[in-house]
Amino acid sequence: MNSDNKQILSFLVFAFVVLLLVLIVIFSGKNRESAEKTLPAPSQEKTKPAVETFHETSLQHQTAAEMKENEETVGETIPESAPAPQKESEDIESAEIAGGVDVEVAKDKDSTVDQEGFLHGKILPKKGMEEALLKVPGLQLKHAMEISNAIRYDVDLTQIKAGEDFKVKFDKDGNVEEFVYYPDIVTFHVLKRDPTEKKLKYTAKILPTERRFRIIEGTIDSTLNESLVRREDVTRNIRAVTVGILECIVSFSTDARKGDEYRILVEDRYYKGEMVPGSKVLYASYRGKQAGFSEAFRYEDEDPKSAFNAHYTDKGKALIPSAMRLPLDTIRITSPFGVRRHPITGKMTQHHGVDYGAPVGTPVYAVAPGKVIEVKQTPLGGKQVTINHADNTKTYYLHLNSFNVSVGTAVSARQRIASVGNTGRSTGPHLHFGIKSPQGSWLNPLKIKMIATPQLDAKRMPRFKTQMKEIVTLLDNTAQYQEWIKKYDEGPQPGDFYKQYN
Repeated sequence: MNSDNKQILSFLVFAFVVLLLVLIVIFSGKNRESAEKTLPAPSQEKTKPAVETFHETSLQHQTAAEMKENEETVGETIPESAPAPQKESEDIESAEIAGGVDVEVAKDKDSTVDQEGFLHGKILPKKGMEEALLKVPGLQLKHAMEISNAIRYDVDLTQIKAGEDFKVKFDKDGNVEEFVYYPDIVTFHVLKRDPTEKKLKYTAKILPTERRFRIIEGTIDSTLNESLVRREDVTRNIRAVTVGILECIVSFSTDARKGDEYRILVEDRYYKGEMVPGSKVLYASYRGKQAGFSEAFRYEDEDPKSAFNAHYTDKGKALIPSAMRLPLDTIRITSPFGVRRHPITGKMTQHHGVDYGAPVGTPVYAVAPGKVIEVKQTPLGGKQVTINHADNTKTYYLHLNSFNVSVGTAVSARQRIASVGNTGRSTGPHLHFGIKSPQGSWLNPLKIKMIATPQLDAKRMPRFKTQMKEIVTLLDNTAQYQEWIKKYDEGPQPGDFYKQYN
């Protein structure tokens, strides 16, 4: 009996242990399942890259040389994502990028206040004016937009270059009191807040400079471009302008020969003995065994921003090989093509054309022969004219004040089609000019060589002839002076030599 009881007791102990182990396993499983439910599920999406900084473009109202190489243009970064959908009839001017997300700009911690209360900054590589301003401590987006909008109608912001200086001062209320942009040692663009209108008003101060002239000449041993590259007295701009105008009248591919000669007259500006950037090519000539003799003269209107300021042959033929004309007589670029910060919304947008600032009523011209296919008004673009050209390229003219054509009108190059206005969504009077390729993509007008006219008219030819005579006189005088300097450097000279250039 005792033996049976022991067996029963052993069985009960064994069963209890098994039951306990089963309960432990079940309880542990439930706890693990509960813990897993409280943890976040692993992400199935790849981490999105940080938003890149998009920059506004700089081409310079561009010289022909700068348009050729796009050398001084402030760079831009195009986002991979497509622009937000839009109705072209309502807004062909711009589309917000990535939903118009603003870009965080790191402040410049090294900026200090000078004795006059100004904070100083510099234009940065591949940055527009607004992005450079946003690096200044305390300067907010609203300040940058106010400055940019106040200055863009008087200063070509596509001309800004890395390293140029500016300074800004705030009043006691935190508003911009004064802003000064000085791209060189003699030029000062100033914005000051008007106490009555409470707005920033523009003035300019240009210090007087001394003009000096020099002749650059030599012989060709390979190509004209390579010969100029090797010279220390030839800047990239002088080289590009010279090659650009001479290749319009000299067939370098067939007629250039080793030993051919070139001659360039350059005007430099000096302030207190220091050269100011921006030397100007007044004259260029080429003399070759096969090419013969060709020369080019610079013509300048009274307005330094005139679209007619360019190089011409002695007969007044423009030396820019292009069928397209500029839409205005005076070129003041207020906003370039590409990604920019919109002057009204402050968002990063894709700008599909170029804005030219001009007073209301300024004549607007067709850039090439074509047929008017649209004359309309939209909420954003204002009054608009669209022209279809022979190769199915289309040109767009927005924010107009009045029309001089109707749908179906056949127009010629330089025919007046409208006048500049301030209609639609606009910060001030200007022309938005856009070009669309036959394939339907927007083109950058600043990368297409355009001129005011292929031939100077009778109104401007007398002024051009006068300027040609002045340039020829400068050539002779400069050549004599440079020869005198050469002899002066050789050593003592006889007679009245030193009295010639006291």
